Amino acid sequence: MKNKNTEKTENKTPRGLLIFNIAAILAVFAGITVFINTAPRPTVSEEEQRELAKCPRFTLESFFSDDEDKMFTKKFSEYYNDAVPMRSTWKLIISEFRDNLGIKSDDGVDFVGPLPDIEE
Repeated sequence: MKNKNTEKTENKTPRGLLIFNIAAILAVFAGITVFINTAPRPTVSEEEQRELAKCPRFTLESFFSDDEDKMFTKKFSEYYNDAVPMRSTWKLIISEFRDNLGIKSDDGVDFVGPLPDIEE
């Protein structure tokens, strides 16, 4: 059980620092959101040598359609995911990150996760 004297002497994070941290995180997320929604979207993928999904035209018929090929929400989701600003840069970063997750051997096999100690 704590008494009142020990509670006052405990090291606590200043309230201003907590507010600053929350504000900084919110500012980063707000900046990313604004960038993703306002930056120009690519139309062609040079790496995949294909044209990226186009933004579908909204109609009430397509919005309420049961046909998966005509569904506005599905097509818009494909467009939004396919045409991300700086798509090539993000794909490169993700690829490099995934390459660094495992240990590569000479024969092309990737070892991922904790490896047991092997005694020879």
